[in-house]
Amino acid sequence: MRIYRIDHIGQVAPEPEPQVALLEGLFGFRRTRAWDNPAEGCRGVRLELPGNPGHTWEVLAPAGEGSALQEFLDGQGGRPGLHHVAAEVPDLAAVRAELAALGVKPTGAGPAAGTGAGDWLEASLSPPERGPGVLFRLRGPGGLALCGDAQSAPAAAEPTDAPSLGPSLGVVALDHVCQAFPDRDELARWYERLAGFVQVWRTPENEHPDMADLVLNIPGSTICWEVIMPRGEDSFIERFWNKNGAAAHHVTFEVADWDRALAACAHHEVPTFGENEGSTDGAAWRDTFIHPKHTGGVLVQLFWEERPGVWVRSDKIPPGN
Repeated sequence: MRIYRIDHIGQVAPEPEPQVALLEGLFGFRRTRAWDNPAEGCRGVRLELPGNPGHTWEVLAPAGEGSALQEFLDGQGGRPGLHHVAAEVPDLAAVRAELAALGVKPTGAGPAAGTGAGDWLEASLSPPERGPGVLFRLRGPGGLALCGDAQSAPAAAEPTDAPSLGPSLGVVALDHVCQAFPDRDELARWYERLAGFVQVWRTPENEHPDMADLVLNIPGSTICWEVIMPRGEDSFIERFWNKNGAAAHHVTFEVADWDRALAACAHHEVPTFGENEGSTDGAAWRDTFIHPKHTGGVLVQLFWEERPGVWVRSDKIPPGN
């Protein structure tokens, strides 16, 4: 199957407005569309992502009776969280056939699946024998609706420099989505076979005592995919896996100015943790995390690099790998 564009990251919250306020204030996102569709069980807001043309972030909330989004929230004890990654494919029928051949069963579809233009399907795109992984919504050509947003309307938005929003992180790009998995090479091979993901970076096996990772480019997208696996005893990734399976572990954003980003967190009373710093070829870099309880259920990583490519480098694939 081919993925030619990541469309959006979908996040679910009990009510959209508090989450949208956080994303506009701290993250500097800007709302562009809004909708309320009880017939499809969904209301939501679409927001622009700085530095990622064509990619958006969507905040979704249940609407009407029997909403699948309410079931998602109930399954998480009412807590918000990352729901899906949405992508466009040139041939949805071919995707269905490919997934069937790999033993991947769609978990949802709409609005008139299999009948023509505007169809979409929902499926976990991880190896099925490993249990559910990151949920993808895949849309074919001929329509734009994926989340009950066929009748979305332009959203009223604060001016970009609205003082009421306060200082933002200064996000310049959504760099990657990170997934936890017991064997990074197994999952990398799966994504290469499934959709042509290309490995561009990996740490040596023994670089970190509790983890090893690699990064894959998604053809047609500026957003990459990271796979982290546990190493050693009592790895934080193994604890995550035991609780969540092959789920998304975190989402990583690049910021333009490190001091500005930390000052924005302080202004919005959002703490950070796990800060790292270093240098590569004489150029400095830093990264840190924001806990899911401060972001609406998504672990967020922030990084800054003095020169492009020194934090995650495509020439860091060790020989023979």
